[in-house]
Amino acid sequence: MKEFQLDSFQEKSIDLAKNQNSVIVSAPTGSGKTLIAEELIRDCINKNEGIIYTAPIKALSNQKFRDFSHKYPQKVGIVTGDVSINRNAPILIMTTEIFRNAIMVNPHEFKNINWVIFDEIHYLDDIERGTVWEEAIILLPDNMKMLALSATIPNTKEFSGWLKEIHKHPVKVVTKSERPVPLHLFFQCNNDIFTTFKKLKQTPFLSEKIKTRSYNEEYTSSRPNRVKTLNKYIRQHKAYPCIYFSFSRRRCEELACEFNNLNLLTEPEKSQNNQLLDQLLEKYDTASSPQLSRLKPLLLKGIAYHHAGLLPAVKEIVEQLFTSGLIKLIFTTETFALGINMPAKSVAFDSLSKFYGRYHRYLKTRDFYQMAGRAGRRGIDKEGFVYTRINPSHIDKTSLENIIYGRYEPIISQLNSCYATILCLWSFMAENIYKIYPKSFHFYQSKPWSRKKMLENIKNKVSLLRQFNYINGDKLTPKAELASSIYSFELVIGELYQESYLDELDPTELFILAVALVFEPRKRQKLPKLNKTSKKLQRETSKTVRQIQGIERKYRIYPPSKRLFFHLSNPARLWIEGARFHKITKDLDIDEGTVVRYFRMALQVLRQLRNSEQISQRLKENLITCIEKTKRDVIDAESQLRQEL
Repeated sequence: MKEFQLDSFQEKSIDLAKNQNSVIVSAPTGSGKTLIAEELIRDCINKNEGIIYTAPIKALSNQKFRDFSHKYPQKVGIVTGDVSINRNAPILIMTTEIFRNAIMVNPHEFKNINWVIFDEIHYLDDIERGTVWEEAIILLPDNMKMLALSATIPNTKEFSGWLKEIHKHPVKVVTKSERPVPLHLFFQCNNDIFTTFKKLKQTPFLSEKIKTRSYNEEYTSSRPNRVKTLNKYIRQHKAYPCIYFSFSRRRCEELACEFNNLNLLTEPEKSQNNQLLDQLLEKYDTASSPQLSRLKPLLLKGIAYHHAGLLPAVKEIVEQLFTSGLIKLIFTTETFALGINMPAKSVAFDSLSKFYGRYHRYLKTRDFYQMAGRAGRRGIDKEGFVYTRINPSHIDKTSLENIIYGRYEPIISQLNSCYATILCLWSFMAENIYKIYPKSFHFYQSKPWSRKKMLENIKNKVSLLRQFNYINGDKLTPKAELASSIYSFELVIGELYQESYLDELDPTELFILAVALVFEPRKRQKLPKLNKTSKKLQRETSKTVRQIQGIERKYRIYPPSKRLFFHLSNPARLWIEGARFHKITKDLDIDEGTVVRYFRMALQVLRQLRNSEQISQRLKENLITCIEKTKRDVIDAESQLRQEL
């Protein structure tokens, strides 16, 4: 890679941070925001100051831990739900959720740490996880300054205005609108490639309204887009490597397999690829994995797929081959766009709609450019190329134009504090908890009626916690002390604890219960036949959840506490009994990587429960046994991460 000078926005950001200002950096994906963070970390190391680096997803946390560990041996630690390594290190990598939990429970732990880096700060807008970011900022210890990094934010003035009101340090904003490597957009429609949007709009197949296959004569006479036509164009224009985004795991695999007869590597690259792949297979001991047996023939030809359903070790192998330049075409879900440093020369979109938590909708402009921004490698490419496949029956001209040329969506607060947060704050604030809400971004940007509604929601949750005897007067009860450390599942765990139900469970039952707590079935996913133990657990815990949800309806609390889903009970039982991973997933209709994720999430709940001072000695011993039996092989995230160093 060619050396390049820092851009003026990078130099300005670094100077502002070194002069003791908190800094918000808003710049397009691929413009080099990470270099600012790296320079700040270097400065903190030189001054012997501590610094926290937070990230929205564990994959990004792990990548930063590996990267910084190579640069600063013995000076980097990581704490996520899965892993805790060298947690007293001067550079500490954390998921934002873990950081939020830590500063709420024990802010004094951070008295010698002067900086926190919030990577991908626009996650504050995420419906499911945005609350975590907002609470972390509100509760930030006074001694800590922040460096907030984000793709372009149109309401930076509003966002910084809020921070200036609640933050203890001067807040400066640095924005950049142009990318160092410009993007050139292409469109595939009617199986032709259009080099400008203007030319695309002139085609008779793209209308102001979505056309129907049945009744529109123009559309029925059109030609379907062929992936191989697009790939041929990319290949002819020497636009590899290419990241092809599809929002379906199965579609990623099917598309990759369509190219099983294509070889994208030169002879020297083939030799290098074979050698590196053999080393990685030995390192991660995955040669016998069914996923690798399907993927390996493609990898040897410079083609891959990547999604959350793959085993963590398999994903790591694909990522290392890609960063080595030995994968020329990769079919992947949006995971590849979330901060992970995997640039390419070009990006392709299979479609322009995806599932946003509760419903399908067209891509947000911000999300489109977050992914498109992977195209164009700084110091290597003069230009990045973005190819978008257009199906006239799925998108109209106006919607397409809004995605490509519309304004970036502003960051909107998604604040909805959970019971655990309220309990933690109540433990040292009691009734003064209501003074926290006016410090929120939600309060800052909402109208009076919305503020009133949010405050009522918090009060309703407090009333419910009083009714269930989590709060008694101004004090927390013992079950509240327990529940306040179990984020997302606090009421279910609290009620089962009060009934002494958890004390009656053996290690196997505890693991089945924890997996059922965290598991989320796909739409219309069938529950497999359960054995007697799992049926009993399902029956008894369902009664508790129904009681909780009934009271939540009374207080108009939404979303309600999560139901337990026992779809993974059988593999959970086999796993804790010592079965090999490939045996327990052999006949499942759930991806292996998904099973790993849920088992690891269950382990996190079990650890939180084990660490509580409120539980009985018997329960603690059973939890320790349960964790020891389940934390092995592919489920042991910490062991894998140490392997990667």
